[in-house]
Amino acid sequence: MKTDLVEIFQTIRAGIQPYATRGYTVHENSETGYDLYSEKNIDLNGEKITERFFTGVYINGSEVEVKVNTSEFSTTNQQLTHFGEDTAGLKITQLDDAKLKEAEMLIEIIHTNFKEKEWI
Repeated sequence: MKTDLVEIFQTIRAGIQPYATRGYTVHENSETGYDLYSEKNIDLNGEKITERFFTGVYINGSEVEVKVNTSEFSTTNQQLTHFGEDTAGLKITQLDDAKLKEAEMLIEIIHTNFKEKEWI
């Protein structure tokens, strides 16, 4: 069980980094934040979108937040924290294998959604 926030952040970041080779672009890569965006130009209902947040991991106060884009995606999982209109995820203070797997599965589900929507 990991309780050090830096160690939790680095572990989750290591799991997210390979997505940078799957069509996403790194927007932040610091000691406390790492996030990826899709920069595929798409036309959605007449609106031109040039970048779309995919996922990120951040040290925020006394917890690590794993955020994913949930726009046009139904999130009925009550364990997810909603960070904004189109962003949800997990708040983590302790990381064990089960919690790490949960974060990895969440990111993979959103990646699959991005592929299905042709956002990457």
